[in-house]
Amino acid sequence: MVKRLWLFATLSLLECACFAQGACTTATEYQPVLCRIKLPRIADIEIEENGARSTLADDQNLDCSRFKLDAISVRRYFTKALQVKNEEDAHHTLDWLPCYASGTMRFTDGRKARWGINQSQTGSLVLDGKSEMFLYCPDCKFKPFLW
Repeated sequence: MVKRLWLFATLSLLECACFAQGACTTATEYQPVLCRIKLPRIADIEIEENGARSTLADDQNLDCSRFKLDAISVRRYFTKALQVKNEEDAHHTLDWLPCYASGTMRFTDGRKARWGINQSQTGSLVLDGKSEMFLYCPDCKFKPFLW
Protein backbone atom coordinates (compact mmCIF):
# COMPACT_ATOMS: atom_id res chain seq x y z
CA MET A 1 0.00 0.00 0.00
CA VAL A 2 2.80 2.42 0.91
CA LYS A 3 4.63 1.56 -2.35
CA ARG A 4 1.49 2.37 -4.35
CA LEU A 5 1.07 5.72 -2.60
CA TRP A 6 4.75 6.52 -3.17
CA LEU A 7 4.45 5.57 -6.86
CA PHE A 8 1.30 7.70 -7.26
CA ALA A 9 2.98 10.69 -5.58
CA THR A 10 6.11 10.32 -7.73
CA LEU A 11 4.10 10.09 -10.95
CA SER A 12 2.05 13.12 -9.93
CA LEU A 13 5.20 15.16 -9.33
CA LEU A 14 6.64 14.10 -12.69
CA GLU A 15 3.40 15.08 -14.42
CA CYS A 16 3.53 18.52 -12.77
CA ALA A 17 7.18 18.98 -13.76
CA CYS A 18 6.42 18.09 -17.38
CA PHE A 19 3.54 20.57 -17.49
CA ALA A 20 5.70 23.31 -15.99
CA GLN A 21 8.40 22.74 -18.62
CA GLY A 22 5.82 22.71 -21.43
CA ALA A 23 4.18 25.88 -20.14
CA CYS A 24 6.85 28.14 -21.66
CA THR A 25 8.06 28.66 -25.21
CA THR A 26 11.65 28.68 -26.36
CA ALA A 27 13.27 32.05 -26.98
CA THR A 28 14.05 33.10 -30.53
CA GLU A 29 15.86 36.08 -32.00
CA TYR A 30 12.54 37.91 -32.28
CA GLN A 31 10.59 36.63 -29.31
CA PRO A 32 11.53 36.10 -25.64
CA VAL A 33 10.54 33.11 -23.51
CA LEU A 34 6.76 33.32 -23.03
CA CYS A 35 4.85 31.43 -20.35
CA ARG A 36 1.16 30.70 -19.98
CA ILE A 37 -0.58 32.47 -17.15
CA LYS A 38 -3.65 31.43 -15.25
CA LEU A 39 -5.69 34.42 -14.20
CA PRO A 40 -8.92 34.29 -12.21
CA ARG A 41 -12.12 34.91 -14.17
CA ILE A 42 -12.59 38.62 -14.94
CA ALA A 43 -15.71 40.12 -13.33
CA ASP A 44 -15.48 43.67 -14.68
CA ILE A 45 -13.12 45.95 -16.56
CA GLU A 46 -12.70 49.70 -16.26
CA ILE A 47 -10.89 51.62 -18.99
CA GLU A 48 -9.30 54.81 -17.66
CA GLU A 49 -7.07 55.81 -20.58
CA ASN A 50 -7.88 54.94 -24.18
CA GLY A 51 -6.10 56.01 -27.33
CA ALA A 52 -3.44 57.58 -25.10
CA ARG A 53 0.09 58.49 -26.20
CA SER A 54 3.11 57.86 -24.02
CA THR A 55 5.16 60.88 -23.02
CA LEU A 56 8.19 58.83 -24.14
CA ALA A 57 7.04 59.01 -27.78
CA ASP A 58 9.62 60.52 -30.12
CA ASP A 59 6.89 62.25 -32.11
CA GLN A 60 4.61 64.15 -29.73
CA ASN A 61 2.30 64.89 -32.70
CA LEU A 62 1.59 61.19 -33.20
CA ASP A 63 -2.16 60.52 -33.22
CA CYS A 64 -3.09 57.52 -31.05
CA SER A 65 -6.84 58.18 -31.11
CA ARG A 66 -7.47 55.14 -33.35
CA PHE A 67 -6.08 52.73 -30.75
CA LYS A 68 -9.27 52.31 -28.73
CA LEU A 69 -10.05 49.24 -26.68
CA ASP A 70 -13.43 48.23 -25.31
CA ALA A 71 -14.04 45.81 -22.44
CA ILE A 72 -14.46 42.90 -24.87
CA SER A 73 -11.04 43.57 -26.47
CA VAL A 74 -9.37 43.89 -23.06
CA ARG A 75 -10.91 40.60 -21.89
CA ARG A 76 -9.87 38.91 -25.15
CA TYR A 77 -6.31 40.22 -24.79
CA PHE A 78 -5.94 38.81 -21.27
CA THR A 79 -7.29 35.40 -22.26
CA LYS A 80 -4.66 35.14 -25.03
CA ALA A 81 -1.67 36.97 -23.49
CA LEU A 82 1.45 35.17 -22.31
CA GLN A 83 3.86 36.33 -19.62
CA VAL A 84 7.33 37.41 -20.69
CA LYS A 85 9.54 35.36 -18.40
CA ASN A 86 12.32 37.94 -18.19
CA GLU A 87 11.52 41.67 -17.83
CA GLU A 88 14.73 42.67 -19.60
CA ASP A 89 13.71 40.56 -22.61
CA ALA A 90 10.37 42.34 -22.66
CA HIS A 91 12.15 45.66 -23.10
CA HIS A 92 14.89 44.54 -25.50
CA THR A 93 13.23 41.94 -27.74
CA LEU A 94 9.66 43.13 -28.24
CA ASP A 95 8.59 46.13 -30.28
CA TRP A 96 7.16 49.14 -28.51
CA LEU A 97 4.63 51.64 -29.81
CA PRO A 98 3.60 54.75 -27.88
CA CYS A 99 -0.17 54.20 -28.21
CA TYR A 100 -1.83 52.49 -25.25
CA ALA A 101 -4.89 51.96 -23.11
CA SER A 102 -4.98 51.31 -19.37
CA GLY A 103 -7.33 50.77 -16.49
CA THR A 104 -8.34 48.44 -13.71
CA MET A 105 -10.14 45.12 -13.48
CA ARG A 106 -11.77 43.07 -10.79
CA PHE A 107 -11.80 39.29 -10.73
CA THR A 108 -14.59 37.03 -9.52
CA ASP A 109 -12.44 35.99 -6.54
CA GLY A 110 -12.40 39.64 -5.36
CA ARG A 111 -8.83 40.48 -6.36
CA LYS A 112 -8.08 43.65 -8.31
CA ALA A 113 -5.48 44.54 -10.90
CA ARG A 114 -4.13 47.52 -12.82
CA TRP A 115 -3.50 46.82 -16.48
CA GLY A 116 -1.95 48.48 -19.51
CA ILE A 117 -2.05 47.35 -23.13
CA ASN A 118 0.14 48.74 -25.89
CA GLN A 119 -0.68 48.82 -29.61
CA SER A 120 2.29 46.52 -30.25
CA GLN A 121 0.48 43.68 -28.40
CA THR A 122 2.56 44.11 -25.26
CA GLY A 123 1.03 44.80 -21.88
CA SER A 124 1.42 44.73 -18.16
CA LEU A 125 -0.60 43.61 -15.18
CA VAL A 126 -0.16 44.42 -11.50
CA LEU A 127 -2.32 42.04 -9.46
CA ASP A 128 -3.20 43.18 -5.92
CA GLY A 129 -0.43 45.81 -5.92
CA LYS A 130 2.29 43.15 -6.22
CA SER A 131 5.07 43.03 -8.81
CA GLU A 132 4.39 43.97 -12.41
CA MET A 133 3.88 41.15 -14.88
CA PHE A 134 4.97 41.89 -18.47
CA LEU A 135 2.82 40.36 -21.20
CA TYR A 136 2.86 39.76 -24.93
CA CYS A 137 0.05 38.50 -27.11
CA PRO A 138 1.37 37.16 -30.43
CA ASP A 139 -2.13 35.79 -31.17
CA CYS A 140 -3.82 39.18 -30.82
CA LYS A 141 -4.31 39.67 -34.53
CA PHE A 142 -7.58 41.59 -34.22
CA LYS A 143 -8.52 45.26 -34.23
CA PRO A 144 -7.28 47.60 -32.82
CA PHE A 145 -3.91 45.79 -32.89
CA LEU A 146 -3.99 45.66 -36.68
CA TRP A 147 -3.50 48.99 -38.36
